Amino acid sequence: MARTASRLLVKLTALAVCGCGISAGLSPVSVSAGPPAADLVLRGGAVYTVNPTQPWAEAVAVLGGEIVFVGDSAGALAHVGTGTHVIDLAGRVAMPGLHDSHVHILEAFHPAGGTCFLPAGAPPESHIQRLLACAPNQIGTDWVLGYGYSIYDLLDHVDGGGRPPVEILDEAIPDQPAAMLEETSHSVWVNSLALQAAGIDRDTPNPPGGVIVKDAGGEPNGILLDGAGELVMDLAFAPNPELEELNYAALLDGLDAARRQGITSLVDARAHWRRGYVEAYQRAQVEGRLSARAILSLWAYPYLEDTEQIATLASMYSNDPASLLRLSQIKIYSDGEIGHTTAALLDPYLCCALAGPTGLEYFDQARLERYVTELELVGFDFHIHAIGDRGVHQALDAVEAAAATNCVSEDASAGGACAERRHRITHVETVQPSDVPRFAELGVTADLQMSHMYVEPTHLFDYAFLLGAQRILERTWRLRDLHEAGARVVLSSDYDVGELSPWSGMQRALTRGDQSLPDLGYAIRAYTIDAAHLMRQEHLVGSIEVGKLADIVVLDRNPFELDPADLGTVEVSMTLLAGELVWGGTIFADGFETGGTGAWSTTVP
Repeated sequence: MARTASRLLVKLTALAVCGCGISAGLSPVSVSAGPPAADLVLRGGAVYTVNPTQPWAEAVAVLGGEIVFVGDSAGALAHVGTGTHVIDLAGRVAMPGLHDSHVHILEAFHPAGGTCFLPAGAPPESHIQRLLACAPNQIGTDWVLGYGYSIYDLLDHVDGGGRPPVEILDEAIPDQPAAMLEETSHSVWVNSLALQAAGIDRDTPNPPGGVIVKDAGGEPNGILLDGAGELVMDLAFAPNPELEELNYAALLDGLDAARRQGITSLVDARAHWRRGYVEAYQRAQVEGRLSARAILSLWAYPYLEDTEQIATLASMYSNDPASLLRLSQIKIYSDGEIGHTTAALLDPYLCCALAGPTGLEYFDQARLERYVTELELVGFDFHIHAIGDRGVHQALDAVEAAAATNCVSEDASAGGACAERRHRITHVETVQPSDVPRFAELGVTADLQMSHMYVEPTHLFDYAFLLGAQRILERTWRLRDLHEAGARVVLSSDYDVGELSPWSGMQRALTRGDQSLPDLGYAIRAYTIDAAHLMRQEHLVGSIEVGKLADIVVLDRNPFELDPADLGTVEVSMTLLAGELVWGGTIFADGFETGGTGAWSTTVP
């Protein structure tokens, strides 16, 4: 996606001639000689820079994708010349492009995975007619796939004396393997042919990080928790030519949704390299369709042999700072999820434990330490999923142990693996008080998702029956505690578990009572410069400063004038990537607005 000033001017001129999208908001201006004429000037607005030495400005000038001026509107005129295109922001707010450092942008939009929608809260038996109707529509695989129900739909059904879930799915889909993904993605409901395809029977032991739920007679009942479900889904998504095209289509749809939200940088939080996801991103880059800076967190499969997997992951490492696409993070699970009782806890669950009294580990302590220790030397940053307080504790221990091995004799000033490690723990839903300061001590970023309504204070005690009220009060969602302890805190969506809009995440991060972030400025940092630091690109983007790339968004209203409870209503009018328009919802000039999706690039979107 190489961009040049000449290409930009050609595209802008062509767009103005055709009357598409942004033409009403652009006006070529000629002035006397001065600094080199910019390709683009945004003026007449309120520019929130996220630069503490110059927090606000009125105008920005861009040349060759780089910011060459930040200041007042009068000063910007020195950068206007023949061919410069000027957009009058008319008082609107511009700010740095937003980062979503934990998003499932390809998986969320995959048409093969969403053939059958099973709404949460419906009795399992009621899904039979839905399944009969949707099964013939499956594409991309010989399996029938779906999603949406709650794990409690199945567990309550079984506890109430209902027949095994596998029998329900067998009745609806008897002739094809079928797998239905639960709403949190931490369990899968399967039929008999799916169990057979995975080689699962009454004698099959639980795989690493997973549980094969069995009935009183020892037979699998059709519920596979965490890693056990992953085994089955990998079979369903085994690459084939049709799926490869669907992977690509899903990625393009996801990128379109992201740029509409002002997301110019993202981390795909679980890049299934055995399903062809890496190739989809690489194709988008080659074809000029990658409309965001993207890092892939390569998935560490819990059931693969370690030596071979570590070597494979090491061979995939790619971290060219000039590239829009980098393969520079490892996604590894420490544990599961609280609602499934698979999150790893320091103290036992109060009831209903399906994976043992204190949950499970995808990678036990020794394996986790090995992966971090060996792969950080390659250059990888670790993206560690940890939800339970024991999972968080063990993830911190693994980072600490890797440092004890790799960093004892290393001169940090000389660079290398320990010069500036940028590992993070994602989710951090529960953390024991003594582990809160360790984030800052170890330089581990805390990546929390405030994007779903279940994090709101009204839902605080939803898991009281599993954890108890006191443990919830002391250990869950310690957003403010982590911030005040000096940890670098970033916010992300975990879309499609949470909402994609960063503003919804900021709204919930600022309305959590005593666990809220201090103010909107901190919340914006968590979606811009601090997330850019996590992605090792804070020198390039994340703030609006001279010398940085012009990843900029324009908002439809000023978030600083809104009540925090209304931040979720903010929408993006325009998204620029290195000074090039990748999304334009409303472009305005002289009080006149035009709608549309006009772009300055013929390939993006």
